[in-house]
Amino acid sequence: MPMSLEARLQAALADSPLASRLANAAAPLVERRSNDAAAKTLDGAALRGVARAVAASPESARYLSLRPELLARIVALEPGSLERRAAELDRAPLPDAASAREAFLDSLRLLRRDEVLFAACAHLGGLASFDQVSSFLSRLAETCAQRALEAAEGRTSGFLLAVLGMGKLAGREFTYHSDLDVIFLFRGDEVADAFPPSRIGQRWISTLATMTAAGYAYQVDSRLRPSGQQGALVTTYEAFARYQVEQAATWEHVALLRARAVAGDQERAQAALEEIRERIARQAPNPWKYLADMRGRVVAERGAEDEKSAALKAGRGGIMDVEFLGAGALLERGLQLGGESLPAVPAMLRAAASGPALERLLLDYALLRQVEACARWLAGRAVESIARSGEAAAWLADLVTPEQPPERVGARIAAARARIAESFERVCAKETIEAIAP
Repeated sequence: MPMSLEARLQAALADSPLASRLANAAAPLVERRSNDAAAKTLDGAALRGVARAVAASPESARYLSLRPELLARIVALEPGSLERRAAELDRAPLPDAASAREAFLDSLRLLRRDEVLFAACAHLGGLASFDQVSSFLSRLAETCAQRALEAAEGRTSGFLLAVLGMGKLAGREFTYHSDLDVIFLFRGDEVADAFPPSRIGQRWISTLATMTAAGYAYQVDSRLRPSGQQGALVTTYEAFARYQVEQAATWEHVALLRARAVAGDQERAQAALEEIRERIARQAPNPWKYLADMRGRVVAERGAEDEKSAALKAGRGGIMDVEFLGAGALLERGLQLGGESLPAVPAMLRAAASGPALERLLLDYALLRQVEACARWLAGRAVESIARSGEAAAWLADLVTPEQPPERVGARIAAARARIAESFERVCAKETIEAIAP
């Protein structure tokens, strides 16, 4: 007699600490979908991906139980599925926002939730690397950003606004529960057909961030705009260039290096962005003393650690150290990544330095990013700290590398952070990225 869905899910986690969470977490999925044809054929890596995804995130089981078409797609997962799906995202059918805005909003949210869970099952089932998942999630966010702007402006070409993606979005280093960090630009000599530019920006944000019956698409952070929350939501190209060259602080130049046009009038915005960065590069001083001081303040404010938790992002030797190294290296060398190059942290560092020490640093960075992603999946939200021991640490370790015990995974994380901290502090002390090698 064939094994039930519940039994197969349990068998997939037979040696995992996540097994203790599975029965309760998977109950809605087992109750509603056990008799589906897709559920009866769920097996192999796809089965393992579903079991790990829902055990770590009970909300995912509730959602998947209501999405039989998504379950059928997950059952068919295989190597290469994410790349093929990424190529289809731009063609995903959505209702017309002008005539059915509520239906459009719900469909956009369901698209995002479907694809994130699809990617997580591929990731946790071993059918896609985290780099592939990160690229896929980034492309999904760009698709949603573009669709939201089409809805906000009521057009599919000739856009008034351009959306600059910042940070992880710009570098296609997105992860689970990432926000959209953005800046809006527009041409001052154009007039919107229906709304002023600020109204379009507000509509774009509400299109993505407003809670509906289907949830929300993305949280949006626009505080990196000129003058932050005190500044205008949208900025003309001319005013933006003037502010960045004449008034912006070094930390704003650091942020601008990880920027890329992701929606709207992308060609014009990307050209303007690269021209501004070129002007900044010609006059930028050596940044390392500033960055060392800035990182010290961040560690003091957000990087507190104790025997129970580790500040994976903001703490000493955390993800932010490598991000600062990438931006600092470009500022020091007067470089930028333009054209078709993505401003991802590895690309930024490789543009300014090379050698075994750099590649070791990037492997450590990749490990921390994967740990962060798995911690976010477990928590169901963005997190900056992880547990050092106990059940939560065991669950996280199993998601990161199920073949290794939690103590081993914890030791790997600690060693990676120690190497990152030493590299960052050495570069800052010698004021050159060349000091990344000991």
